[in-house]
Amino acid sequence: MDESELRKRVLGGKKTERLVFAVTPEMKTAMEKVAEEECASVSAILTALATEKVLEHRALFAKEGE
Repeated sequence: MDESELRKRVLGGKKTERLVFAVTPEMKTAMEKVAEEECASVSAILTALATEKVLEHRALFAKEGE
């Protein structure tokens, strides 16, 4: 599966699932500062970071796209 196809697959469609994880207060504050600097939401930044990591490992998804 190429990068474009995988990106469409993981980002397309209705967002119905939630991923919840714990962070330190310092991490939360840092992410809020980054989000403010980039004029984005923390959620958008986390989604972008997760997408980058999925794309780095796109070979794991090669058979699913066939």
